[in-house]
Amino acid sequence: MYGIIASIYLIWRIGTAGGWSPACWILLLVCLLGVRRDQIDVDWKRFFLFGIPMLYVFYYFYGSGNGLWWKIANWMFENNRHPWNWDAMMNSIPLNSAGWARAFHHPYLDRAMVWIYNYGFVLSLWICIVRSFWTRSMKKMLSYALSGHLMQFPLILPFYNLILLREVWWVKGQPDLLGRHFATENDLLVSVMNCFPSMHTSISFAMLLLALREKDRIFKYMMVAYCASIIFSTMYLQIHWVLDVVAGMAFAYGTVKLADLVIHLASKLLPNKFKGFYGKREQTYTNESMVA
Repeated sequence: MYGIIASIYLIWRIGTAGGWSPACWILLLVCLLGVRRDQIDVDWKRFFLFGIPMLYVFYYFYGSGNGLWWKIANWMFENNRHPWNWDAMMNSIPLNSAGWARAFHHPYLDRAMVWIYNYGFVLSLWICIVRSFWTRSMKKMLSYALSGHLMQFPLILPFYNLILLREVWWVKGQPDLLGRHFATENDLLVSVMNCFPSMHTSISFAMLLLALREKDRIFKYMMVAYCASIIFSTMYLQIHWVLDVVAGMAFAYGTVKLADLVIHLASKLLPNKFKGFYGKREQTYTNESMVA
């Protein structure tokens, strides 16, 4: 009971730290409907001993990671380490600006896409991590986390440090459909300069690939629909170029495979005592067995 209460409280803290709207919580609850189909045979008490600390570590990195990311982005901008400027080249490729994605547009659809884009960068990951927590699988939690921000942040930095490619709306001189307000010109340029590859795409596509490995159809269908809408929103809102999206999907696939390899190699280094303790269920004795 204490483990369940602590888990719910920590998940609530994750949501409040991210400013989740009611729609975010509803999406999470829908994705949890069929969680029992993917649960592994591990005793809850034993799982909580390791699962809750692991979830807290992810929460800690989530809280501190945003500030670190913006420090790195500002450092790259101030030092101007971009030998390649791709703005003109990307803008010259037919259909690459994804104007076709707005062939049909409406104010209601605009608001929906803004919501999807704003939350999609972290919500897609947290839904998968929280759900994997309730499947009692530390391996799945680690797989989602590594395939998401933990590995993608350091691996994507060389691209952002070498290639200067700004968002579609900025290059084309169009209004920012996200309606962002920037205090200074420096804030604006830091926010729009790193496009290739699209990390909104890479995070959501990695989650989509991993979700397809689960058994529950509700979760798989919801994540396919949600993650695909995140990718579409990057083009509908005139933020990312089509080639950014393609590169983001390729980057995500490579990160997922690398995370699989890391987990496979790390599992061989785990002591057998840990594996035995974590995997062994508590023995239960029926009246018949006690009599016998």
